[in-house]
Amino acid sequence: MTTPPYPPGSPTPQGGNERQQSGYGGYAPSGGGWPSGYGAQDARGAQPLAGQQVCSWHPDRPTGLQCSRCGRPACPSCLTHGSVGQQCRQCVAEQQPAAARTISGSKLGEQPLVSYVLIGINVVVFIITALQVRRLSLSLSDGSAFFSSQLFDAGALIPINVGAGEYWRVWTSGFLHLGVAHIAMNMLSLFFIGPPLERVLGRWRFLAVYLLSLLGGSALAMVASAPVSVSAGASGAIFGILGGLAVAFKRMKANMQQILMVLVLNIIFSFSIAGISWQAHIGGLIVGAAATAAMVYGPPERRKQLQIGACVGLLVVCAAIIGVRGASLPDGKCVYQDGLSGTGLYCPRL
Repeated sequence: MTTPPYPPGSPTPQGGNERQQSGYGGYAPSGGGWPSGYGAQDARGAQPLAGQQVCSWHPDRPTGLQCSRCGRPACPSCLTHGSVGQQCRQCVAEQQPAAARTISGSKLGEQPLVSYVLIGINVVVFIITALQVRRLSLSLSDGSAFFSSQLFDAGALIPINVGAGEYWRVWTSGFLHLGVAHIAMNMLSLFFIGPPLERVLGRWRFLAVYLLSLLGGSALAMVASAPVSVSAGASGAIFGILGGLAVAFKRMKANMQQILMVLVLNIIFSFSIAGISWQAHIGGLIVGAAATAAMVYGPPERRKQLQIGACVGLLVVCAAIIGVRGASLPDGKCVYQDGLSGTGLYCPRL
């Protein structure tokens, strides 16, 4: 009588299970698996013999299978069946289409997020300052009321205070605003021009351009403003984003007419309206355009290194300008306090 094949490890009708008949005309030990050459089951846990072929990704797994495309030996778990033969995990990965990229190297179609987060942060900070002074200034003309806010006292850009060691002001001043009109104009601008540039640059590159533009605006304000002047607002960063958008449009060979018109009008307003820090606007514009140019014009093979190098270089230059200017200012600090002539910002005589 012909004995039917039994699965490895199962008892035979005779009750023995030390050796059982295989379906391939041979015998296999009950504690082992099928011969590795068949590849009928995963050889996980089996110790490969000397000279035995093993999986390219799992050296502890003997196998008789190989990739139909490259010929690499592979165990069943590392092979994918296709229309013709079976392919290893590396060949499958190599045939996957590369993700589409923008001119800066970011993923195409990435939804903007940083722009809206920055708007939220600015709005929250403004609400806190408004609660601290218990009023909402509707125009820049009465924005000095916000100087009594603890946040303004600690974070507004005052060159002489920066020179006295309060270097955080070059950053924090970009999140403070002098009234409803001030924050409304800046946040509306960021709402409209931020997402388009963020889609081109990606989230982290966009954030880098924004923060560098803010620092560039503070650097020029430190150099070209009076030592006891007070400035605040995100307009330096906004101008940097506007300049960056113009550079990106140029790189993509898009219609430049509208963006240039908006840019020119904003520059004119910066010099023609009293109370506006043109220094922050121009400084932010220059740094933002330079940072974006490094993001979109670098060759793909060295893009990341050039982008990081340019950002670090701009950071160092701005920090050096701020440090040199701060060291050249006289000693003293402006403080907000109650005095004989009323409450206000008191600065040393220079």
